[in-house]
Amino acid sequence: MPRRWAWGRSIARKLNILFTCAGRRVSLITAFGKVLRELGLEGKLVVAEANAATPAFHLADKAFIVPAVGTVSYIPALLDICRQNEIGLVIPVTDIDLRSLSRQAGSFAELNCTVMIGSPSAVLTCRDKTRSAAFLEGIGLGLIRTLSLPEFLAKPFYPCFIKPIRGSASVGTALIRNESALKSHLALHGELMLVQDYVPGAEYTLDIYRGRDGKVHSVVPRQRLAVRSGEVEKGLTVRDDELMHTGVLLGEKLDGIWGVINAQCRRPAGGKAHVFEINPRFGGGATLSIAAGANLPRYVIEETLGLPLSAKLGEFTPNLLMLRYDEAVYVNVDDPTKLPGYDTPQMR
Repeated sequence: MPRRWAWGRSIARKLNILFTCAGRRVSLITAFGKVLRELGLEGKLVVAEANAATPAFHLADKAFIVPAVGTVSYIPALLDICRQNEIGLVIPVTDIDLRSLSRQAGSFAELNCTVMIGSPSAVLTCRDKTRSAAFLEGIGLGLIRTLSLPEFLAKPFYPCFIKPIRGSASVGTALIRNESALKSHLALHGELMLVQDYVPGAEYTLDIYRGRDGKVHSVVPRQRLAVRSGEVEKGLTVRDDELMHTGVLLGEKLDGIWGVINAQCRRPAGGKAHVFEINPRFGGGATLSIAAGANLPRYVIEETLGLPLSAKLGEFTPNLLMLRYDEAVYVNVDDPTKLPGYDTPQMR
Protein backbone atom coordinates (compact mmCIF):
# COMPACT_ATOMS: atom_id res chain seq x y z
CA MET A 1 0.00 0.00 0.00
CA PRO A 2 1.39 3.48 -0.84
CA ARG A 3 2.18 5.57 2.19
CA ARG A 4 -0.16 8.47 2.86
CA TRP A 5 0.80 11.36 5.07
CA ALA A 6 -1.33 12.60 7.94
CA TRP A 7 -1.80 16.07 6.53
CA GLY A 8 -1.81 19.09 8.83
CA ARG A 9 -3.78 22.21 8.00
CA SER A 10 -0.62 23.96 6.83
CA ILE A 11 0.27 21.25 4.30
CA ALA A 12 -1.22 21.46 0.82
CA ARG A 13 -3.23 18.53 -0.54
CA LYS A 14 -2.67 19.65 -4.13
CA LEU A 15 0.44 20.33 -6.17
CA ASN A 16 0.42 21.30 -9.85
CA ILE A 17 3.85 20.94 -11.45
CA LEU A 18 5.18 22.77 -14.51
CA PHE A 19 7.95 21.22 -16.63
CA THR A 20 9.82 23.56 -18.98
CA CYS A 21 11.36 22.42 -22.28
CA ALA A 22 10.34 18.85 -21.45
CA GLY A 23 10.84 17.44 -24.95
CA ARG A 24 11.03 13.64 -24.72
CA ARG A 25 11.20 13.37 -20.91
CA VAL A 26 7.86 11.59 -20.63
CA SER A 27 9.21 8.95 -18.21
CA LEU A 28 10.41 11.62 -15.81
CA ILE A 29 7.07 13.43 -15.87
CA THR A 30 5.31 10.10 -15.32
CA ALA A 31 7.53 9.47 -12.28
CA PHE A 32 6.36 12.76 -10.74
CA GLY A 33 2.75 11.75 -11.34
CA LYS A 34 3.34 8.44 -9.58
CA VAL A 35 4.72 10.26 -6.52
CA LEU A 36 1.67 12.53 -6.36
CA ARG A 37 -0.54 9.45 -6.24
CA GLU A 38 1.64 7.73 -3.64
CA LEU A 39 1.43 10.76 -1.37
CA GLY A 40 -2.32 11.08 -1.82
CA LEU A 41 -1.96 14.43 -3.58
CA GLU A 42 -4.06 15.93 -6.32
CA GLY A 43 -2.18 17.68 -9.06
CA LYS A 44 -1.77 18.39 -12.76
CA LEU A 45 1.41 17.75 -14.75
CA VAL A 46 1.82 20.78 -17.01
CA VAL A 47 4.29 21.32 -19.85
CA ALA A 48 5.54 24.54 -21.47
CA GLU A 49 7.16 24.23 -24.90
CA ALA A 50 8.14 26.47 -27.79
CA ASN A 51 6.05 24.30 -30.14
CA ALA A 52 3.71 21.33 -30.01
CA ALA A 53 6.06 18.92 -31.81
CA THR A 54 7.28 17.12 -28.67
CA PRO A 55 5.96 13.94 -27.02
CA ALA A 56 5.69 15.58 -23.58
CA PHE A 57 3.44 18.30 -24.97
CA HIS A 58 0.79 15.75 -25.94
CA LEU A 59 1.11 13.41 -22.97
CA ALA A 60 0.95 16.00 -20.17
CA ASP A 61 -2.29 16.83 -18.37
CA LYS A 62 -2.07 20.36 -19.79
CA ALA A 63 0.36 21.96 -22.22
CA PHE A 64 1.11 25.52 -23.34
CA ILE A 65 3.13 27.02 -26.18
CA VAL A 66 5.42 29.79 -24.92
CA PRO A 67 7.92 32.16 -26.58
CA ALA A 68 11.43 30.92 -27.21
CA VAL A 69 13.85 30.73 -24.30
CA GLY A 70 15.99 33.87 -24.15
CA THR A 71 13.30 36.23 -25.42
CA VAL A 72 12.01 38.93 -23.09
CA SER A 73 8.55 37.35 -23.04
CA TYR A 74 9.63 33.83 -22.02
CA ILE A 75 9.65 34.26 -18.24
CA PRO A 76 6.46 36.42 -18.19
CA ALA A 77 4.71 33.66 -20.16
CA LEU A 78 5.79 31.06 -17.59
CA LEU A 79 4.65 33.31 -14.75
CA ASP A 80 1.24 33.69 -16.42
CA ILE A 81 0.93 29.88 -16.66
CA CYS A 82 1.86 29.55 -12.99
CA ARG A 83 -0.61 32.25 -11.95
CA GLN A 84 -3.52 30.91 -13.98
CA ASN A 85 -2.93 27.24 -13.17
CA GLU A 86 -1.91 27.45 -9.51
CA ILE A 87 1.49 25.93 -10.21
CA GLY A 88 3.36 25.12 -7.01
CA LEU A 89 6.58 23.64 -8.45
CA VAL A 90 8.60 24.30 -11.61
CA ILE A 91 11.04 21.67 -12.89
CA PRO A 92 13.47 22.75 -15.65
CA VAL A 93 14.37 19.71 -17.72
CA THR A 94 17.16 21.01 -19.98
CA ASP A 95 20.02 23.47 -19.65
CA ILE A 96 18.70 26.19 -21.90
CA ASP A 97 16.52 28.10 -19.43
CA LEU A 98 18.38 27.39 -16.17
CA ARG A 99 19.97 30.82 -15.93
CA SER A 100 16.76 32.66 -16.76
CA LEU A 101 14.81 30.71 -14.15
CA SER A 102 17.55 31.21 -11.60
CA ARG A 103 17.54 34.97 -12.00
CA GLN A 104 13.75 35.12 -11.76
CA ALA A 105 13.16 32.54 -9.01
CA GLY A 106 11.94 35.33 -6.71
CA SER A 107 9.17 36.26 -9.14
CA PHE A 108 7.88 32.68 -9.00
CA ALA A 109 8.15 32.65 -5.21
CA GLU A 110 5.80 35.66 -5.10
CA LEU A 111 3.19 33.34 -6.66
CA ASN A 112 3.87 30.68 -3.98
CA CYS A 113 5.68 28.67 -6.63
CA THR A 114 9.00 26.91 -6.01
CA VAL A 115 11.54 26.45 -8.80
CA MET A 116 14.00 23.56 -8.48
CA ILE A 117 16.98 25.73 -9.25
CA GLY A 118 20.15 27.12 -7.73
CA SER A 119 21.43 30.63 -7.27
CA PRO A 120 22.57 32.49 -10.41
CA SER A 121 26.20 32.12 -9.32
CA ALA A 122 25.90 28.37 -8.70
CA VAL A 123 24.10 27.80 -12.00
CA LEU A 124 26.79 29.75 -13.85
CA THR A 125 29.46 27.61 -12.18
CA CYS A 126 27.77 24.56 -13.68
CA ARG A 127 26.98 26.02 -17.09
CA ASP A 128 30.33 27.71 -17.78
CA LYS A 129 32.92 24.98 -18.32
CA THR A 130 35.80 27.28 -17.37
CA ARG A 131 34.17 28.00 -14.00
CA SER A 132 33.29 24.33 -13.58
CA ALA A 133 36.94 23.35 -14.02
CA ALA A 134 38.06 25.95 -11.47
CA PHE A 135 35.42 24.74 -8.99
CA LEU A 136 36.42 21.09 -9.34
CA GLU A 137 40.10 21.92 -8.93
CA GLY A 138 39.29 24.01 -5.85
CA ILE A 139 37.54 21.15 -4.05
CA GLY A 140 40.27 18.66 -4.87
CA LEU A 141 38.44 16.38 -7.28
CA GLY A 142 40.24 14.64 -10.12
CA LEU A 143 40.49 17.21 -12.88
CA ILE A 144 40.86 16.79 -16.61
CA ARG A 145 43.35 19.36 -17.94
CA THR A 146 41.25 22.10 -19.53
CA LEU A 147 42.57 24.78 -21.90
CA SER A 148 41.06 27.70 -23.74
CA LEU A 149 41.21 27.36 -27.52
CA PRO A 150 44.07 29.94 -27.84
CA GLU A 151 46.04 28.11 -25.14
CA PHE A 152 45.56 24.83 -26.96
CA LEU A 153 46.50 26.27 -30.37
CA ALA A 154 49.75 27.59 -28.91
CA LYS A 155 50.78 24.02 -28.12
CA PRO A 156 48.34 21.53 -29.66
CA PHE A 157 48.13 17.83 -28.82
CA TYR A 158 46.07 14.94 -30.16
CA PRO A 159 43.84 13.16 -29.43
CA CYS A 160 41.93 15.77 -27.46
CA PHE A 161 38.34 16.40 -26.46
CA ILE A 162 36.61 19.63 -27.45
CA LYS A 163 33.41 21.15 -26.08
CA PRO A 164 31.58 24.50 -26.14
CA ILE A 165 32.23 26.82 -23.19
CA ARG A 166 28.47 26.73 -22.59
CA GLY A 167 26.88 23.71 -24.19
CA SER A 168 24.00 21.31 -23.83
CA ALA A 169 23.09 17.74 -24.84
CA SER A 170 26.64 17.10 -26.13
CA VAL A 171 26.08 19.44 -29.09
CA GLY A 172 29.45 20.64 -30.30
CA THR A 173 31.47 18.07 -28.35
CA ALA A 174 33.85 15.71 -30.11
CA LEU A 175 36.96 13.60 -29.85
CA ILE A 176 39.51 15.27 -32.14
CA ARG A 177 42.35 13.17 -33.52
CA ASN A 178 44.18 15.59 -35.82
CA GLU A 179 44.43 19.20 -37.01
CA SER A 180 42.20 18.63 -40.03
CA ALA A 181 39.39 17.32 -37.82
CA LEU A 182 39.83 20.32 -35.50
CA LYS A 183 39.48 22.82 -38.35
CA SER A 184 36.33 21.11 -39.61
CA HIS A 185 34.81 21.07 -36.13
CA LEU A 186 35.52 24.75 -35.49
CA ALA A 187 34.11 25.71 -38.90
CA LEU A 188 30.87 23.93 -37.99
CA HIS A 189 30.49 24.89 -34.31
CA GLY A 190 32.46 28.13 -33.87
CA GLU A 191 35.46 28.93 -31.70
CA LEU A 192 33.89 29.47 -28.26
CA MET A 193 35.43 26.19 -27.21
CA LEU A 194 37.47 24.54 -24.51
CA VAL A 195 39.93 21.73 -25.16
CA GLN A 196 40.63 18.91 -22.71
CA ASP A 197 42.87 15.91 -22.42
CA TYR A 198 41.10 12.85 -23.69
CA VAL A 199 40.74 10.47 -20.75
CA PRO A 200 39.78 6.95 -21.87
CA GLY A 201 37.98 4.59 -19.55
CA ALA A 202 34.56 3.84 -18.09
CA GLU A 203 32.08 6.72 -17.98
CA TYR A 204 29.64 7.36 -15.13
CA THR A 205 26.80 9.66 -14.25
CA LEU A 206 26.16 10.62 -10.62
CA ASP A 207 22.57 11.45 -9.73
CA ILE A 208 22.88 13.60 -6.60
CA TYR A 209 20.18 14.99 -4.33
CA ARG A 210 21.18 18.07 -2.32
CA GLY A 211 18.62 19.03 0.28
CA ARG A 212 17.62 22.48 1.45
CA ASP A 213 19.93 21.93 4.43
CA GLY A 214 22.93 21.87 2.08
CA LYS A 215 23.63 18.20 2.71
CA VAL A 216 23.68 15.45 0.11
CA HIS A 217 21.04 12.85 0.95
CA SER A 218 21.34 10.60 -2.10
CA VAL A 219 23.99 9.63 -4.65
CA VAL A 220 23.46 6.97 -7.31
CA PRO A 221 26.41 6.25 -9.62
CA ARG A 222 25.37 4.71 -12.89
CA GLN A 223 27.73 3.54 -15.60
CA ARG A 224 27.02 4.76 -19.13
CA LEU A 225 27.36 1.65 -21.27
CA ALA A 226 25.98 3.18 -24.47
CA VAL A 227 25.19 6.80 -25.31
CA ARG A 228 23.10 8.26 -28.12
CA SER A 229 22.82 12.01 -28.83
CA GLY A 230 24.32 12.82 -25.45
CA GLU A 231 21.88 10.67 -23.44
CA VAL A 232 22.47 7.25 -21.94
CA GLU A 233 20.85 4.42 -23.88
CA LYS A 234 22.18 1.55 -21.78
CA GLY A 235 23.10 2.15 -18.15
CA LEU A 236 23.95 0.21 -15.00
CA THR A 237 23.73 1.31 -11.36
CA VAL A 238 26.94 0.62 -9.43
CA ARG A 239 27.78 0.69 -5.75
CA ASP A 240 31.19 2.33 -5.66
CA ASP A 241 32.62 4.10 -2.61
CA GLU A 242 34.86 6.46 -4.56
CA LEU A 243 32.08 7.60 -6.87
CA MET A 244 29.66 8.07 -4.01
CA HIS A 245 32.24 10.11 -2.07
CA THR A 246 32.77 12.21 -5.21
CA GLY A 247 29.03 12.87 -5.42
CA VAL A 248 28.78 13.88 -1.75
CA LEU A 249 31.81 16.17 -1.94
CA LEU A 250 30.68 17.83 -5.17
CA GLY A 251 27.09 18.31 -4.02
CA GLU A 252 27.91 19.71 -0.59
CA LYS A 253 30.56 22.10 -1.93
CA LEU A 254 28.26 23.43 -4.66
CA ASP A 255 26.74 26.16 -2.52
CA GLY A 256 23.42 27.64 -3.62
CA ILE A 257 22.01 24.55 -5.33
CA TRP A 258 18.83 22.81 -4.19
CA GLY A 259 17.47 19.60 -5.63
CA VAL A 260 18.87 17.24 -8.24
CA ILE A 261 22.40 17.57 -9.59
CA ASN A 262 23.65 15.48 -12.49
CA ALA A 263 27.43 15.06 -12.78
CA GLN A 264 29.42 13.07 -15.31
CA CYS A 265 32.87 11.59 -14.90
CA ARG A 266 35.28 9.25 -16.61
CA ARG A 267 37.63 6.85 -14.87
CA PRO A 268 40.61 5.18 -16.54
CA ALA A 269 41.32 1.59 -15.54
CA GLY A 270 42.97 1.57 -12.13
CA GLY A 271 42.67 5.34 -11.77
CA LYS A 272 40.43 7.87 -10.06
CA ALA A 273 37.30 9.47 -11.48
CA HIS A 274 37.66 12.74 -13.41
CA VAL A 275 34.51 14.88 -13.37
CA PHE A 276 33.95 16.72 -16.65
CA GLU A 277 30.31 17.89 -16.51
CA ILE A 278 27.96 19.30 -13.84
CA ASN A 279 24.27 19.93 -14.55
CA PRO A 280 21.96 21.37 -11.84
CA ARG A 281 18.92 19.44 -13.11
CA PHE A 282 17.60 15.95 -13.79
CA GLY A 283 19.71 14.01 -16.26
CA GLY A 284 18.21 12.16 -19.18
CA GLY A 285 18.87 8.80 -17.53
CA ALA A 286 17.68 9.77 -14.03
CA THR A 287 14.80 7.34 -14.36
CA LEU A 288 17.33 4.51 -13.83
CA SER A 289 18.22 5.90 -10.40
CA ILE A 290 14.51 6.31 -9.64
CA ALA A 291 13.84 2.70 -10.63
CA ALA A 292 16.76 1.63 -8.40
CA GLY A 293 15.07 3.16 -5.36
CA ALA A 294 16.39 6.72 -5.21
CA ASN A 295 13.05 8.44 -5.75
CA LEU A 296 14.37 11.85 -6.78
CA PRO A 297 10.94 13.31 -7.73
CA ARG A 298 9.60 12.32 -4.32
CA TYR A 299 12.46 14.10 -2.55
CA VAL A 300 11.78 17.30 -4.50
CA ILE A 301 8.05 17.15 -3.74
CA GLU A 302 8.63 16.38 -0.07
CA GLU A 303 10.86 19.39 0.42
CA THR A 304 8.59 21.62 -1.65
CA LEU A 305 5.70 20.82 0.70
CA GLY A 306 7.72 20.78 3.92
CA LEU A 307 7.31 17.04 4.45
CA PRO A 308 9.94 14.82 6.09
CA LEU A 309 12.64 13.91 3.57
CA SER A 310 12.65 10.17 2.89
CA ALA A 311 16.03 10.06 1.10
CA LYS A 312 18.75 7.90 2.64
CA LEU A 313 22.31 8.00 1.38
CA GLY A 314 23.32 4.69 -0.16
CA GLU A 315 19.77 3.38 -0.42
CA PHE A 316 19.47 2.08 -3.98
CA THR A 317 19.70 -1.22 -5.86
CA PRO A 318 23.10 -1.83 -7.50
CA ASN A 319 23.61 -3.70 -10.79
CA LEU A 320 20.24 -2.61 -12.14
CA LEU A 321 20.51 -2.50 -15.93
CA MET A 322 18.49 -0.02 -18.00
CA LEU A 323 17.86 -0.65 -21.71
CA ARG A 324 16.04 2.33 -23.19
CA TYR A 325 13.98 2.08 -26.33
CA ASP A 326 11.92 4.40 -28.50
CA GLU A 327 8.17 4.87 -28.33
CA ALA A 328 6.09 7.06 -30.60
CA VAL A 329 3.29 9.59 -30.20
CA TYR A 330 0.94 10.04 -33.17
CA VAL A 331 -0.82 13.37 -33.63
CA ASN A 332 -2.78 14.86 -36.53
CA VAL A 333 -1.52 18.34 -37.45
CA ASP A 334 -3.39 21.11 -39.24
CA ASP A 335 -0.38 22.82 -40.84
CA PRO A 336 2.69 20.61 -41.37
CA THR A 337 4.68 23.57 -42.76
CA LYS A 338 4.97 24.99 -39.23
CA LEU A 339 6.64 21.91 -37.84
CA PRO A 340 10.30 22.25 -36.79
CA GLY A 341 12.42 20.50 -39.39
CA TYR A 342 9.86 20.85 -42.20
CA ASP A 343 12.23 22.81 -44.46
CA THR A 344 15.48 21.27 -43.19
CA PRO A 345 15.55 18.15 -40.99
CA GLN A 346 16.79 18.58 -37.45
CA MET A 347 19.94 16.57 -36.70
CA ARG A 348 20.68 15.62 -33.09
